[in-house]
Amino acid sequence: MSTPFTRAAWIWRKDTPGIDEFADFISSFDANKAEDKHYYLSIASDSNYTVWLNGEQAAFGQYADYPTYKVYDRVDITDFVKEGRNHMAVTVWYYGIDSQTYQKGEAGLIYEITNEKGEALDFTSENTLSRKSRDYISGKGALISAQLGPTYHYDIKGYDGFREPGYTPVDFEKSRIVTEISTDFHIRPNKKLVLEPRMQGQFFGTGAFTYANPTSHPHVNMQYAPLSYRFFGELRKEGDIKMTTPTRLALDDGDKDKTGIYFIIDLYEETAGFLDIDFEVPHDCQVDVGFGEHLYDGRCRTSIRGFFCDLYLKKGRNQYLHTFRRFGCRYLQFFVHAHEVTVHYAGIRPTVYPFNVKNYQSGNLLRDTIYKVCEDTLIHCHHEHYEDCPWREQALYTMDSRNQMLCGYYAFNEFEAPRASLELMTHGLRSDGILMLCYPAGKDFPIPAFSCMYFVQMEEYLRYSGDKSLAIEHYDLLVTIMNTFLSRMQPEGVIENFYGGNGQYWNFYEWSPTLSGAFGEQERRLECPINAFLSLALQAFAKIARAIGKTDDADKYTAQAKDLNAAIARVFFNPETKLFETFDKIHRGWYATLTQALCTLCGAADDVDMSKILPILATNGREGGAIPNTLSMNAFRFDALLNIDREKYAPVILDELDRDYLYMLRGGATTFWETIIGASDFGDAGSLCHGWSALPVYYYELLHSDGKGEA
Repeated sequence: MSTPFTRAAWIWRKDTPGIDEFADFISSFDANKAEDKHYYLSIASDSNYTVWLNGEQAAFGQYADYPTYKVYDRVDITDFVKEGRNHMAVTVWYYGIDSQTYQKGEAGLIYEITNEKGEALDFTSENTLSRKSRDYISGKGALISAQLGPTYHYDIKGYDGFREPGYTPVDFEKSRIVTEISTDFHIRPNKKLVLEPRMQGQFFGTGAFTYANPTSHPHVNMQYAPLSYRFFGELRKEGDIKMTTPTRLALDDGDKDKTGIYFIIDLYEETAGFLDIDFEVPHDCQVDVGFGEHLYDGRCRTSIRGFFCDLYLKKGRNQYLHTFRRFGCRYLQFFVHAHEVTVHYAGIRPTVYPFNVKNYQSGNLLRDTIYKVCEDTLIHCHHEHYEDCPWREQALYTMDSRNQMLCGYYAFNEFEAPRASLELMTHGLRSDGILMLCYPAGKDFPIPAFSCMYFVQMEEYLRYSGDKSLAIEHYDLLVTIMNTFLSRMQPEGVIENFYGGNGQYWNFYEWSPTLSGAFGEQERRLECPINAFLSLALQAFAKIARAIGKTDDADKYTAQAKDLNAAIARVFFNPETKLFETFDKIHRGWYATLTQALCTLCGAADDVDMSKILPILATNGREGGAIPNTLSMNAFRFDALLNIDREKYAPVILDELDRDYLYMLRGGATTFWETIIGASDFGDAGSLCHGWSALPVYYYELLHSDGKGEA
């Protein structure tokens, strides 16, 4: 615990906040640049912040933390400070709605500006002026998705210049001290994000639109609005398709009955960042903005979730950059409720974690290309922490992030980012002794198998980084989780599934038939995959214990894994089919490739006839008629094959990676997909950028290296 704030207090505007609320704060301070060469801002908020100093954006981006574990940023603001009086403005967005990326806390802001001597020049107190935002529209609570949380609504007509020096306060009042927020402060454990220059895109589709039901939600209206396509040249009155000069679009007299102009911007590649626009309109008007990863519907697929925001522009020129909510997309669409608009810019300002990206060169053009696209996938799937996908979730999972971390050890030689995410996970320990589904999260449907994977992640971090401190610090937590699983041991020698009570357990293993489970399991079963995952966790925990000098524990967990493996074989191996059953009660005869892979990898198959298992593993179920595993789970199958015969199966693995990832490249991928099915998976919500699919980085390195790492 550190104490960055010597005089500052948590504050909020005078009234009790509602959900989805934006609040503005202003203050000023004096600087003597002849005497002080450096100035620093320490800041934290619930839920997210952006800072302007003398009219320039100086900082943004609250780290994802918990109500009881508050993370602050320390930002060097020297370049924004001027001699004499300085004007500071902060806008805070309080979500106030639990999601799988946010755990609801109290609305608040705390900051302190210090010089290089540590003297406080400005700090939050009851004298800090605050108000409810006049330009952001609060209280709507419209969700992009249950995982990601709310979108935003911005009315530029309400902006009164409060960020600029010389501003005369309007509606601002003294703040109130908030005492309900934790003061257990921790400095950000990884790097701040970098705001990159504007992406250059181009107009991809243009025309007129009509809203049949203007009162409906914008994401629904955009999906179903009748579109009247117009060639770009028909609408363009000035400018060009790439916005290198201001581009004026206007409808002709024959479109007087239309609601307005729509246009789509192609950014050429998948990205993740902040919406940035510069529009001129002839009158006040609404602009509905959609974002997506493809145009299979002729427009962005906005209604499958709530992939939108809405803006309200004033007559004349409107410049707007939103630095609170990232959009993960390749395409942006704008439905402008006017018959004319001049586009100076429309696009995304990418926000990236400053990874040290490896320039991989193997001499094989296809594999070099796949590796580079994997790197881009990993980059887009990490911001404050690892994210499964930047489009619809932006959530940190143990299983998803395991692949991301493992690949990142090679692609980025990165240890700070994985350590930070592993630390964040420790604060998600539930009262029942397993980990939450996501971190942080207010909505939770825990997947028990993912808690087992946490042991694997911790062991791999220790092995690759050499850093034992994280394991030492959280060893007791690991013991707690492990004891939770072992307490479920049954007379058969295996553990039962998680079910019943108010836990709303989700016994998920992967997105394939018989293995995806269901929320709120109520029936007791013996399930093979969770036991194999537990065996892998025991073996990883034994390695952790041995590495930090707990030899007795290491021996104990090694022995328990061996006993568990023998029990898995007794309970689940069918000697007639020579395959492992997934369950003891249901889907008998439905054999899953993942189940065979996990049992082989953990050692449960060491003493059984593997004549039917090996072809299934080598062909992902095509030979043997087993349910194939998805991209994310290839690691277990590949590692099982390499453990059996590295020389024989290395070319098989490489050929499969080449084939599947070339398929995605030929499908237009600039990042790799959640599953090989692509956008039509998950009820037409399949992501085309997902971190767990970057596995070629690891296997290209592993199978072409001098032995670094191990399968």
